[in-house]
Amino acid sequence: MSRYSRLRALSTARYPWVVRVLLMLAVLWMPGLSLAQESTTAGAGEADTSRPWTLGIALGQGRRSNPFVASDDLDLNAVVDAAWYGERFFFDNGDLGYTFNETSRFSASALLTFDNERNYFSYLNNGSSGLDIFSLRAIAEEKGFTGGVGVASGEDLDSLTTTELEDLIYQNIDSSLPDRDFAANGGVEVVYISPWGDLQAQFLTDVSSTHDGESAFVSYSYPWLLQRSEISFTIGAEWKSRELVDYYYGVRKEDSLDGRPIYRGSAGTNAVVRMSASHSLSEHWKLVGMVEREYLSSAIRRSPIINESRISSFFLGLHYQF
Repeated sequence: MSRYSRLRALSTARYPWVVRVLLMLAVLWMPGLSLAQESTTAGAGEADTSRPWTLGIALGQGRRSNPFVASDDLDLNAVVDAAWYGERFFFDNGDLGYTFNETSRFSASALLTFDNERNYFSYLNNGSSGLDIFSLRAIAEEKGFTGGVGVASGEDLDSLTTTELEDLIYQNIDSSLPDRDFAANGGVEVVYISPWGDLQAQFLTDVSSTHDGESAFVSYSYPWLLQRSEISFTIGAEWKSRELVDYYYGVRKEDSLDGRPIYRGSAGTNAVVRMSASHSLSEHWKLVGMVEREYLSSAIRRSPIINESRISSFFLGLHYQF
């Protein structure tokens, strides 16, 4: 079970069995957000805290939009939930942690996790320049590649594909977007559970020297409970430092080219709104779903390799807990 459901099970609040269904972000390694589970039996909705481990899988239909230009969205058809909790140490869907303070409603932990920004680079089309076909046509026209100049006889710019336009404009130049590495982040996390809602806060810094930046995250969630179901509403904000934004969304001098100018990132804050739901069908099966919208900071939106101001996510499927 996750840190959230574990605290809920221990809590003396009026809703002791509440769980959090934060789907898909676990597989994307979103720091501190994971697919939380409860072990439900017929006639009882109480999380099983006797087992130190939990293992489950959700199968269904899901997608996360990719804000990078010339990129594919991220399809999510399977989400794995794997967690282990010892007396102090824990593993929770990619997060390694040590809980140094815990009460029935509060926990404070040291945390080691990963950035999720790197995942977007795996879905860039053909390792391309990151420019859409309309921008490439405009650049080709500015360079004079029309009327047969630089174009095969009988062809015009409208007939060329993105790859062909890139080959035409950036002859003998590697125009692909530069790759970026994963970053390991270390820091602290606090979670507070109460009848009026749940609070989570994190502060993380890059301990892998990938970008040497920091991030801070805070969220508030409130659950609505039925006999076998839960609906949870979450709002949150994540601050990203200049170093982090510049590394993943900036354009360095050596990576700039026509249509992709130099861009130096600055610090900014993303906002998140999410609705999640779960409905227990049996001891092992439940129906789960989530919709989310993340609004990117102006520091990210201004980047020439970004063409979306927000990231939309959804998932609907069946979850089986082993």
